[in-house]
Amino acid sequence: MGDRAGSNALHPISRAEISAAEWDGLVHGSPDGWVFSLFGWQDLILTVERWSLQEMSFGLRENGRLVAVVPLQFNPNNRRVSSSGWSGSGPVLDGSLSPAARDRILEAAIGHCLDRARQCGADAFDFTLSPVTRSSINAPWGVNPFVFHGLDDVSGLSQVIDLAQPEDRLWADLSTLTHRMIHRARKHGYSVERLDWAESLDHYYGLHCATYRRTGVPPHPRSYFAGIAAVTAASGNSVLWGVRDPSGSIVACHNSAWFGEGAYYHTGCSEDGANQTGASYLLFWGAILGARAAGLRWYDCGAIFPNATDAKQRGLTTFKTKFGGTPHRMFQVQATFPQPEAPPVRRSLPRRAASRLKRILCEGILR
Repeated sequence: MGDRAGSNALHPISRAEISAAEWDGLVHGSPDGWVFSLFGWQDLILTVERWSLQEMSFGLRENGRLVAVVPLQFNPNNRRVSSSGWSGSGPVLDGSLSPAARDRILEAAIGHCLDRARQCGADAFDFTLSPVTRSSINAPWGVNPFVFHGLDDVSGLSQVIDLAQPEDRLWADLSTLTHRMIHRARKHGYSVERLDWAESLDHYYGLHCATYRRTGVPPHPRSYFAGIAAVTAASGNSVLWGVRDPSGSIVACHNSAWFGEGAYYHTGCSEDGANQTGASYLLFWGAILGARAAGLRWYDCGAIFPNATDAKQRGLTTFKTKFGGTPHRMFQVQATFPQPEAPPVRRSLPRRAASRLKRILCEGILR
């Protein structure tokens, strides 16, 4: 396709005007594609009533051809416009574009996002590129490619494991404590298996509620996990692992997102004490090996916070880095829109006081 700016007209169209097959076909063929970019994922998060997300997703056509899709929603709870609800995706461009055409279409896509965010009165717009997408893995020198389009770089770090290594090399990269806890769990009869999401939904949600209440966080709505079971698990993009105790009960679950060559630790939950028995360590290791056996190349353990002061972030960072891997940049960008200050409220005097003040002023002028 032509690379000269203005040689072809880009036409924005709503997601409702694009079939799921066409949308997902572009996502699967794009180096930017990820689980949270998929058509069904947008439906999934929009149907969770408590979140009240407002749909703004769109695509760009050029000469009738779909060249980009952008998952986009407005969250009235935080007044942000984010890709895929909570910045889990970003603009997804046709994988066959030349570098010049890609740059031009990305500029247009971001421009449309900014226009929509301003029009709805949002405080900010943001999106993220998963560290295990091809665009992220191949980014030269770790430079955030989106900062050249007027956005602020707010990137973080994520712990990523290269699954192309032999299993014994992956095992050697685990921490000493992780080795010990996995041995402990195996010795006491714990085992890991892949679970059916739909059949495990109720049990998973019970563990999820117990985990979140234990940590002082409100649980997610059940409808969110029901959507995962019905949509992304059915398409093979959400994979649930569980660890059984010696009595046969599932005591912890690990939900992985799979797409292309990448896997991601998406959600997890457990009974109290799963860390002490080694069950959580065995489960995470099993999820890593499961992704490797399926032919995936990368395992994203999730965001890490090396200098965190928050106790929960410190704990997550410590746990995730016990499984080897190396820190990768997680490209994130945002734009903020300062809202105009409200004009000062004019406070009128009570009628009697105003009348008296007027009389005094008039008398002073007449003297």
